[in-house]
Amino acid sequence: MRQNDETLAVSFNTAATADDQRRVQQNIFARLGVVPGATTSPESLPFHPQDITAGTENELAAVVVGKRDAADLPQVIARLPFFEAGGLAAAELEKWLTGNAGQVWEHSWLRVPQAALNAAARATLGSDLAGRSDRDDFNIDHDSVRVPASYVLKLALADVLGVRDLPGRALLAGQRALGSFLNDNTAPEIISTHIVSGKDGEAPGKAVARENAQRFLLTQLLASYANEKFGLRASGQELSIYAAPNPPARLKGLSRLLPADAYRDLLMNPCLSGFQDGASKRTYMHVCHETLSHSRMHAGARLLEAGIMKPHVVERMVCDTSLLNNGTHLSLGSLRLGEYLHAQPEPMAVAEEKYLGDLATKIVEHFLPLFVGLYSAAPARLAPADLRPERALGFLPHELGSAHLRLTWQSWKRKAGLLAPLKGDMVPDQRLLDYFAALPSSASAAAHDGQLGNNERLKAELEAKGLFSRNMTFYTLYRLREFSKMGFTGFEGRHYSLFASMHGDLGPATDLQALITAYAYQCMARGEVLHVHIPDDPDTESERRQMFFAAAIGLPVFYVKRTTRNLFLRRVLAQTQRTRPSKRHTGYFKVYMDDYRNALQRLLAEDGALAETGVATLADLGARLAAPTERGVAGRLTSAILAELGVKNPMDVDAATFNQAAEQHYRGRLREQYLEEGLDSAGQSVWQMAQHTAHDSALRRALATLSGGRDVQEFFSEAARDVRAGTATPDTLRRLIGLLLLNVEQEERRYAATN
Repeated sequence: MRQNDETLAVSFNTAATADDQRRVQQNIFARLGVVPGATTSPESLPFHPQDITAGTENELAAVVVGKRDAADLPQVIARLPFFEAGGLAAAELEKWLTGNAGQVWEHSWLRVPQAALNAAARATLGSDLAGRSDRDDFNIDHDSVRVPASYVLKLALADVLGVRDLPGRALLAGQRALGSFLNDNTAPEIISTHIVSGKDGEAPGKAVARENAQRFLLTQLLASYANEKFGLRASGQELSIYAAPNPPARLKGLSRLLPADAYRDLLMNPCLSGFQDGASKRTYMHVCHETLSHSRMHAGARLLEAGIMKPHVVERMVCDTSLLNNGTHLSLGSLRLGEYLHAQPEPMAVAEEKYLGDLATKIVEHFLPLFVGLYSAAPARLAPADLRPERALGFLPHELGSAHLRLTWQSWKRKAGLLAPLKGDMVPDQRLLDYFAALPSSASAAAHDGQLGNNERLKAELEAKGLFSRNMTFYTLYRLREFSKMGFTGFEGRHYSLFASMHGDLGPATDLQALITAYAYQCMARGEVLHVHIPDDPDTESERRQMFFAAAIGLPVFYVKRTTRNLFLRRVLAQTQRTRPSKRHTGYFKVYMDDYRNALQRLLAEDGALAETGVATLADLGARLAAPTERGVAGRLTSAILAELGVKNPMDVDAATFNQAAEQHYRGRLREQYLEEGLDSAGQSVWQMAQHTAHDSALRRALATLSGGRDVQEFFSEAARDVRAGTATPDTLRRLIGLLLLNVEQEERRYAATN
């Protein structure tokens, strides 16, 4: 049998022996130029730092600050038929509307006078509305349109580009950047303006953090531009964009007062940007919300089956708000692997990519507890009423098997303690519990067994059970990005919630994700880890994922079967120091979370070749593990929130007070910190561009145009002060936006030069 045919045969054969799988893996890596064995060169491996490309998608929160008669959301609610009809439901809604003392309307749309848009912005709007059957939803009258915040950002960028005083380089980069401002969910979703690479020797994390910081700054400048140029602030609709991981408390309250279809019409984005058929994509998003709402209801039935909840405690299920959770999706691609797959016949390339990709995903899932709370977080207080399984466990009844679900809930109750009925509890990452993060394998359909079509088969089976839709994207914690669909091969990390700092947390997280992915491929290249070593049955899958969710809850321990069939997990546990048979749960090992995390670090550190390339990454990880409260993101975010409250312990205030303070911190101080990171990073880039003008006359002319003939660094410093103070004029904002776009063009040139 030829090697290619053998790979295809093994990839479709779940009964393939370990020897067959090892031979197939080593043959693939041999064709990749990776010599199997302990002396494997890390530079030859996929996902080595200099082999990486990276891009991110950031889900951000939006608010409109303004009086009830000026902001769009309260006006639309007031026109709902059942509100106008009066009665108890209307009275509750009226109470919700009048109870907004801060006049902050989360995810409200905005009303934009068309006269405020220049020709380019109007053309963009007309193009995006053309042919849409739902275009009347966006017209108030002949003079104004109502659009979501995410689309206002795109209109603002189109307006800036339409002034036609930007240098050609910045203009072209801006035209490409229009496609970065998507709106296919409730929140603004903003993707990288350009792909970064570690090929020129820079650490990928540093490049990713720089791109994210400057793109956040670009977003802030566009929001400010819209507030001034479109007259939003003057009309009482001040737009603010920021990062926040959890659904706003007020919108969760609103979901309990609205029928599901009214909720969707109010809060689901209309997909005006980024899609060939936006109206169909809008319908798809409604299907997602409806599906997740039904899935949430089915979760209650799973709790009954697991013996965690009794029938009499089942409450009326409210409209699901899980799509209001926001996070960052970080995609890493491999240049080496992409070149290899491109040279292969397509059927062979697809089979090999899937075979290795699924196994890499399973390996990486064991390491994901390292990220939760340490590199990103979504700290939240749960009130006593919320510390009930039907509320607290979210989608875990679908993501964990019954045994691990019971063990997790029992551990949670012990962790919350005797005062939980009075005070509730605190969790490091509520977002990961409140979203359907990973689809569960079944006995007949596995999520990551390396077989072509496995994801579609699993979605079809889950759809038949009413848990998911085959039309929806496959949900998984570490998602394979397929070469034939994406134009690159790699993985999307979907486990990130909120970073306390882009340079301090997102950057190191990027390098750690890359190191772990390279480690997974090294294990495969050596034949040390095969699909048979990490079985795909639901129980084994649940066992390896429980650690991730335990970290999100903040559990100090978790339990692993003493007879576990997961040989890779056994390899990790061999490195732990306190693991012992559980006295409480017969047949299980009791594993301490901090011990497990330290064991994962040791696995990475003891692999000398890889550890040598990740010295700084492992040092950063070690510092976070040694002092999680001081160095981890959950601890730092919590401390910042408590400082604003003037208390030292989150349990010293009630859940509503803490969570409201968290929202205010994200909207205020954290947004300012992100803005400062963006300004600092952009300032460095402006300085670097200024240093290159002696050898690039076009760049020199472009900088002179944007600075109005002044010294560009002096102009930037003064403009940055105006941005911090909130006094920057539309002209100043436009020039700053031009500088950011010019730097995007320079970064794209630098990346192209290394390929």
